[in-house]
Amino acid sequence: MLLSDRRQALMHFSLVGMEIAWITPFATLLLHQHGLGWTPGVTFCRLLAAVLLWILALDLLNRRGMESRGYHLSVTLLLFVTTLGVVRLWLHGNAAIGDLSWLRSTFDALFNLHQGLRPELVLILTNLLLWHRATSATSRSLDFFNVGVSFRFGILLLIMGGGLLMHVTGYDATALFWLYMVLGLVSVSLARTHDKASCGGSVGKPMSTRRMAQLVAAVVFTVGGTAGMTLVYTPSSIRTALGVLRPLRTALGVLLEPLAAVLMWLIEAFINALYWALSRLMVGQNLELLEGLREQFAMLLAALDRSDPSVVTLPPWLLTALRYSGVLLALLVLVGIVLLSLKRIRGQQRGEELEEELDEEITLGGSTLGRGWQWLRDRMGLVRRFGVGRELLAAISVQNMYANLCRLAGHRGYPRHPSQPPDRYLPLLVEAFGGHQEAISHITTAYMRVHYGDRSVGIGELANLRRDYDQVRTAEQETEA
Repeated sequence: MLLSDRRQALMHFSLVGMEIAWITPFATLLLHQHGLGWTPGVTFCRLLAAVLLWILALDLLNRRGMESRGYHLSVTLLLFVTTLGVVRLWLHGNAAIGDLSWLRSTFDALFNLHQGLRPELVLILTNLLLWHRATSATSRSLDFFNVGVSFRFGILLLIMGGGLLMHVTGYDATALFWLYMVLGLVSVSLARTHDKASCGGSVGKPMSTRRMAQLVAAVVFTVGGTAGMTLVYTPSSIRTALGVLRPLRTALGVLLEPLAAVLMWLIEAFINALYWALSRLMVGQNLELLEGLREQFAMLLAALDRSDPSVVTLPPWLLTALRYSGVLLALLVLVGIVLLSLKRIRGQQRGEELEEELDEEITLGGSTLGRGWQWLRDRMGLVRRFGVGRELLAAISVQNMYANLCRLAGHRGYPRHPSQPPDRYLPLLVEAFGGHQEAISHITTAYMRVHYGDRSVGIGELANLRRDYDQVRTAEQETEA
């Protein structure tokens, strides 16, 4: 646990911190009800320090390889001693060293339950809970699913406990929420990294201190930025911002008023022309609808001519038209987004994917920018060698096919090192797919031609390469099924 490798030690520390974070509101509330006015921060620090010490003690006992009877006896003795120590330090810390009156008070609170729940008994029960969590940590599963379940369950308990604590005592538990988010995201990220390493066949490789520092920095930056936004995004700040933008709204109103007047004049002219044409075609018919429409527009234009814009009231039919138009526009935008997403997914299914590195580093954006710059350089190199046309598209297709084969082989435990040439990686690639040496050799040779040389791929050769690629992919899917 805490004495294991860096990744597991950090995961255990984060998971324990998460549990103490959601336990803290309930413990603070219980202690407050029995005369101990500890703040949530003090309660959290004391509980976390205690449970970490208990886990460390269990680690040391496990490393000694003791027999079962001696191990259980040692844990029981530690449980008894630490419980008395917690009561002595946390409740009677100011008493003299030789003063043993706290022992009498402790046993009195423990055995005279009819007198009510006293602070000594609360601390005894709290320490038993901490020991229970410390022993549970020894058998905790660190996979992504279980860590995610613990994260979701804990945040619900923290919200409930924080609400009760604020309602009863007035203590604000917001800091515990942000601390929980930091610890939770760190543990979830580490669990996800472990799962990806398992898929890539590098689960036994220890996590470097640099990557762990980058991960923690990214989580702190994300949660800290979100917490900072909550301090700015408040009703008072929104009202202040709207007040600052009031001159801009006034200026826009002045600029748009002539445009609105011209638009209304054009609509009125259109209605008058329509009324005139229909009155000639439909002699003797009832045209009250058009007449009412003309009167409504006349009222609207008269209202726009008033000096005080606050008394302008739009006709109900215009409001209805604007509402329907807005809804239709929103629906069209959503449908367009869905269609664009489907187009992108179909493009990915056709093999238009870029090569991904299996050993992906966690950075604050530098790695993403670097990959983007490298991708742009590669594409510009292809344009320089093959020009803009059919040969360029063929070269890109060959690169994508080879990159997808390397990515799939990496998931099977045969990753390609960035500095490994394609011809030396070919035996591993063939072994990853259990054969198909001829098809994979053709794709590798074509990739080396377009990536390292200036020889293009013809249309007929590209069709053969696609058949080879589909053959390997089909066999890979049948193997997974």
